[in-house]
Amino acid sequence: MLFLKNLKYAIKIIITVIVIYPFLSLISMDLVASPNQSLAILNESVPVEAIVLNESSTQELVYISSDYSILIFRRVTPQLADLSTGDVLYLPPGITKDQYLLGQIMNIIGKDDYQQGMIIYLTLCWENNPPSISGLVAQPDILEVGQQSRLTCYAADPDGDILFYSWYTNKGMIRGAGATVTWAASYQPGDYFVNCTVMDNRGGKDNRTVRIQVVNRLPFLTYQERELIRQFGWGGTRTIRWPDGYVEVYDSTNFSGMQEVLDEWNKVIGGKVIFYLSKDPQSPVKISYNYGLSRKNLCYHIDTHWRNFQMYAAEIQINPDSWLCGYPDNLYAAYLHSFSGVVGFDVWQGTTIERKDWQDFTQISEIMEHMIRVLYQVPPGYNLN
Repeated sequence: MLFLKNLKYAIKIIITVIVIYPFLSLISMDLVASPNQSLAILNESVPVEAIVLNESSTQELVYISSDYSILIFRRVTPQLADLSTGDVLYLPPGITKDQYLLGQIMNIIGKDDYQQGMIIYLTLCWENNPPSISGLVAQPDILEVGQQSRLTCYAADPDGDILFYSWYTNKGMIRGAGATVTWAASYQPGDYFVNCTVMDNRGGKDNRTVRIQVVNRLPFLTYQERELIRQFGWGGTRTIRWPDGYVEVYDSTNFSGMQEVLDEWNKVIGGKVIFYLSKDPQSPVKISYNYGLSRKNLCYHIDTHWRNFQMYAAEIQINPDSWLCGYPDNLYAAYLHSFSGVVGFDVWQGTTIERKDWQDFTQISEIMEHMIRVLYQVPPGYNLN
């Protein structure tokens, strides 16, 4: 019964090959490159026990499955007729276009002389780790119509394989090749996308997309306003802030005045970004207690995170030690002052804020208010030079 079952399966496979044979003949030139088209990408040493597919057998290869586990041949050559289960088969990079193939034969169907086609099932002898893109940066990512942006794709391959970059945009023009290219903006304002795909020479790939905003004219800031952001912003010569929209805030300390704190900062920002309380612990802004701050003689600590000049996460840690920090005399001051860093004002400036400097902080200072208003008048990544 097992023999009949295998025979029926083999006949089914062979019939399938016969039915699709004309189609395979048409596409074989696309699937299989001739030996003189070899990309010569790899200099892998062929194992001594491996059988290298010769030119005659290569010409009969009409199909390779996407996972490289199935090979279909149009006709059986003398070399193919000699193959047996357990043999290790080696196909050079030129045959599969972009990678070598090394696999152990697990099963063979149709290698007898009276049959036309032949199917080989392989277990691959190598494992490819695909490349990974760590960042795709457009500088700037907001520009005026007709201007240019420099795009860099940061990628690495765990196996050390050679990487190939391909770029695509829904509008505009890409100039150059490789890991860094130039994108010329369209003459129509709007949001545009540029995609980079990175592929190694064994078929592994990764891709990432970046958004570029094109406007008719960027907002104008005075010299004093630029200097204010340069001095108190997170980004130095570029503006770093939250992208326009709503930002969730999760407060695990359950401070009763937290909504009032958010209302004050939302009023200063002017509507471009709105912070609101959320019950989701995975919110981008998190507030929590940290008892370990007492060892550092700190009443609170702020961490902010951004990429491509856009903030995407922030954490505020509050020291609950009432003896050290003087709570609850003015707990509101600690929350209001620390949240300035979340909004985009660099409260630290490399120094520790003394308790006496924030304990009377019951309202947002004039310099903070002015800086934040100006910051949110311009987009993230705005050039301050």
